[in-house]
Amino acid sequence: MRSRGVVAAAVLLAALAPLPAGAESYPNTRQGWLIGLGMGGGSAAISDASNRETGFAGSFRFGYAFNPTISLELGSNAWLKDENGTTVTFSFAGPTLNFYPGASGLVLRGGVGVGSVDVSTDFGGGTFSASESGLGLSVGAGYEFRVTRRFALGPQVDFTWTDQDSYNTNHVSGSLAVCWYFIPKSTNTGN
Repeated sequence: MRSRGVVAAAVLLAALAPLPAGAESYPNTRQGWLIGLGMGGGSAAISDASNRETGFAGSFRFGYAFNPTISLELGSNAWLKDENGTTVTFSFAGPTLNFYPGASGLVLRGGVGVGSVDVSTDFGGGTFSASESGLGLSVGAGYEFRVTRRFALGPQVDFTWTDQDSYNTNHVSGSLAVCWYFIPKSTNTGN
């Protein structure tokens, strides 16, 4: 329960963060190439374990907005925890489809790709690591506040589930995301 509180607090803080002067004074134009990054916190678990662990979360996406309501991206998100010389990482990478309903800043996304679990530990002067990959599914939602014609920021929440051979994993994250839209001059609205 504590880990859900951490994620909720991260999303709430991102949503309540003071916006730069001029935020939301630009329309949510989405056309052309885009790059997005997100950083925050989250929790993760293995299907058979009842306890969730909290850790750092991050995301990256690169893609193309075909029109103001749809973009196709190569997206990735990850959760990691480093404790006592052992680092555990749950990650997802794959194509994602973003849907932007209406002219608001709402973003809904979903993707299918590869999910992996990586564990590395320092032991006896060396580093040992293991990795396993499988089917990954990811869904998310966010809200973008347009700060300039080509730059937006706002809160996002992502949920990822992966199917390994002998177990399943999932991680949920809340983060503050930024996105740069490389809008072609032909769609310039004068702003």
